[in-house]
Amino acid sequence: MERMDDKLSFNKKNLKDALSFREPEKVPVGIEVAMWPYAYAETSYEQVKNDPKTSAETYVKFLDDLSIDYMWGRTGITKPIDAFLSLGADSFQMGSDGNSIVHAQTNEMPMEEWEYEEFIKDPHHYWREVLLRKRIPAFQGSFDEAYQSFLNALSKYRPVHETNKRISGELTQRGVYELSSNGPHFKVPLDTLFDQVRGMKNTLVDLRRRPEVVKRACDRIFEIDMKNMKEKPSDYMGKDDLFCGITVYHSACFLNMKQFDEMFMDYLKKGFTELFEAGAHMFLKGEGKFLHTLNRFRDLPKGAMVIMLEQDDPFECYKEIGDWATLATGISADLLKYGTKQQCIDYAKKCFDTFAPGGGFIFLQDRPLMGAKDANIDNLISVYEFANEYGKK
Repeated sequence: MERMDDKLSFNKKNLKDALSFREPEKVPVGIEVAMWPYAYAETSYEQVKNDPKTSAETYVKFLDDLSIDYMWGRTGITKPIDAFLSLGADSFQMGSDGNSIVHAQTNEMPMEEWEYEEFIKDPHHYWREVLLRKRIPAFQGSFDEAYQSFLNALSKYRPVHETNKRISGELTQRGVYELSSNGPHFKVPLDTLFDQVRGMKNTLVDLRRRPEVVKRACDRIFEIDMKNMKEKPSDYMGKDDLFCGITVYHSACFLNMKQFDEMFMDYLKKGFTELFEAGAHMFLKGEGKFLHTLNRFRDLPKGAMVIMLEQDDPFECYKEIGDWATLATGISADLLKYGTKQQCIDYAKKCFDTFAPGGGFIFLQDRPLMGAKDANIDNLISVYEFANEYGKK
């Protein structure tokens, strides 16, 4: 019987080979899920959330039917909803299905346009002393009241932490590698404004009306992030290990090429080129369409990027960057949901035949599974059975 630590090492080696443009013994087969595993188990997180042991065991049940080598993204419970609610914050909410977590950004109080200078002067102070007080009612009273509320929120967070710890342990025991857990993480400065500070709509308006102020704010965020970053090139140089961090193509979906270079690519090159040269990789979670930007990644070392495709045609993307960056693709969520079993298998086969030779390809669906109806289960199981078998040397 195969030992799980041997399986984990095998999967890790295959990932490292694929990301380094060497043909692996088996093309790594992965999946991205949010809270979908609870739907697969025909229950909801709401029903099991207070029992970490049951919650974790329920989450991994899908692995009894679906064989995978790695999982990408945040595995387990993605947001501690009850902890937020105990503080009076409602920017993250549980969907009506008891599983889907919704970011209700419209409920958040954004930084005002006239507060940019205060933010640029000291982003940490602004975040802690201004924005958090605006957004979290429990922090608007006295220190003692806020502290007690924080302790209450921690008690609500404890089951989430314990559940996620157990899920990670279950994955390790099953030989499933958690990709993007051992390398440099980079949140593009514009994404910080976009997601956490100014909000989506306001940031896009500011980019058009006051681009110089947005750039100054991004420069300040980048400066602080780089000071806080613990990774150094020496951490990766010559190490026989797989180092793969994460970044996201998020606000970048809305940028023209000049803005993309200034607000995304320049920061990535300045902050991480030395780490890439030392052997680190970075997984780019793709959102939207970005085929027109792919040639920019040729400015980074070969093999530095692992790019998860979403709306773009993967075969066109392969022509553009497939010899330089690893593609994480292979099946579309739409096809899994609406196609026939044979259509799914035929599409996956075409991806393997095109992308696998020479390395630089790992199998992954183009969108995370979230709700019960996100995929036809027969299609899902069949295409993953095919991928696991066809991807062997």
